[in-house]
Amino acid sequence: MNNKFKYLQDQDVQALIQAIDKAVLQYCDEKTISGETAWALIQGLSDVRLEQFRDSID
Repeated sequence: MNNKFKYLQDQDVQALIQAIDKAVLQYCDEKTISGETAWALIQGLSDVRLEQFRDSID
């Protein structure tokens, strides 16, 4: 695991991953969109959000 996450407990990491996976699966099922599309959107959003955090630190 990346050192920047060393302060997180493994159980917390797993709980967050499970929550995200469940939300994506439920959304894809309800809206009948592909998981690939959903995860690509999440990847793009993640890039934007991380850049916003970086900008706020500067």
